[in-house]
Amino acid sequence: MNNIIIGNGIDIQFGGFEYTNKSIIERALLYLKTGDYSSEVYTKEIETWIYILYSVVPDFLNGDYDQLAVMKDEKEELDSFKRNYSKNTSISEIGFEYYFLLNELHCRKNKITNPERYYFQEFLRRLFLDSIFNKGKINKLYLKFPTEVTNYIKSYDNIFTTNYDKNVELATGKKVLYLHGAFHVLDPVYDSNSFRNRLSDKPAEKTPIIKGFEHTFSNAITGSSGAFKLFSANQPELANSAIEKFAKGMKENPELSIQMEEWKNSDNDLVKKLYEAVTLKKKEPDLEFSIDYSVNKLKSIKGKITFIGLSPNNDSHIMKIIKENINVDTIEFYYFDKKESIDINLFFNNKKVITENIIELWKRKASA
Repeated sequence: MNNIIIGNGIDIQFGGFEYTNKSIIERALLYLKTGDYSSEVYTKEIETWIYILYSVVPDFLNGDYDQLAVMKDEKEELDSFKRNYSKNTSISEIGFEYYFLLNELHCRKNKITNPERYYFQEFLRRLFLDSIFNKGKINKLYLKFPTEVTNYIKSYDNIFTTNYDKNVELATGKKVLYLHGAFHVLDPVYDSNSFRNRLSDKPAEKTPIIKGFEHTFSNAITGSSGAFKLFSANQPELANSAIEKFAKGMKENPELSIQMEEWKNSDNDLVKKLYEAVTLKKKEPDLEFSIDYSVNKLKSIKGKITFIGLSPNNDSHIMKIIKENINVDTIEFYYFDKKESIDINLFFNNKKVITENIIELWKRKASA
């Protein structure tokens, strides 16, 4: 079976500079400077916050935030940040996803708590998603795909992407498995038809979707940590499993059912929500939190997997899942930088590895 994972490299190949990280950051700041956005989606204050985060980059590099990185993945991401950047790095040269790490640790250092902490993170997320979306231009890149490129992608049995855009799906007409969510899929929090919005607090009613900015309310996952992305992608499946077990327990064990009835009037809001969800599940067994991510499918694929447009230093959670999948025997990796070829060979030391310069692939497809 042939599988392929497509990353941002394909958007840069056919969309050019507009889809590089530098352009994404610069376009985001331009939106804020010119007021080219909806204040109902994110606010002007996020511009000041970005510059505050950038101003403390030297402190991050000096180790002043080291003790604030408590999780293993945070420590790894902070080490990566310190390796990749210097005090002379410009504001647009920092990977946009690293701003989520800077935000998290700076909030801890300054004891900034919710709701401000949540809004900083959410407005950063919406701003960067808005910039990547680029007024919808990103979903038109498939029109530039040569026929040979489209046919090449179509030849694969399973097509995965870490991108949020719909280009591969529009080009091939085939089902695409979105590993990190997609602009055209609403986050369940904002989807009035979701299981989440069957609960009494109905968050979708409190945060209406702003027309023209639907992509910022999507289920697209952002963050510097691969562990966070994996956790976010697995959350719906874990929630479904837990609620199903509780609902089954309520049916089969009268004592448990009596105990859980006490949750109904709990002072803990999360416990009350859990009670509501389990009660609904008991009444409607088919009710589930939607699972729109395809990370776990990587555990069951077989044969060869091809990487196009991804860096081995990013999305480490994807690489680890594939390495641990004993049914994947061959890795085909198209690199942009020769060092990536070395890294891939070292990482996938338990599989057959084939590497080639991505430029050579595009040349072949363009001349075919």
